[in-house]
Amino acid sequence: MNTTNRLAIIALLSSLSLAACSQADQEQAEDQSQEAMQQADEAANDAGNAMEEAAEETKEAANEAMAYAEDKSAEASDFLSDAAITARVKAAFVEAGQVDAMAINVETIDGQVVLSGVVPTADMADLAEQLAEGIEGVSSVENDIEVQSY
Repeated sequence: MNTTNRLAIIALLSSLSLAACSQADQEQAEDQSQEAMQQADEAANDAGNAMEEAAEETKEAANEAMAYAEDKSAEASDFLSDAAITARVKAAFVEAGQVDAMAINVETIDGQVVLSGVVPTADMADLAEQLAEGIEGVSSVENDIEVQSY
């Protein structure tokens, strides 16, 4: 039984006992009854304030969780976007047929593509760079491909 209910019962019992008491006893019982009711009101107010605080804390926690989820979603989206760019660059190499896609490594970070590896001609290294630059989402290309005759 919560405090408010207990205090209300005490107030009720105090009121009922007024009929069997003397005037002084009745006044004392009334005072006690009023005090009990006052305490019940204060307890109810305290409970209401605690509920409001809990609701606010819950709202803040939910907002923080939402922001965290949005950040992680953006990070995942960036990663997937970079992986998609890398795949499209590799696919462009294969489609071109003039670039040895297996000899060239492609790394993408925030849309910036880095090409590395070893190819037999400078033309192949240049073509690989041009193909990478033509892929949607690529912001820059760093060509670290080495030319080495086999």
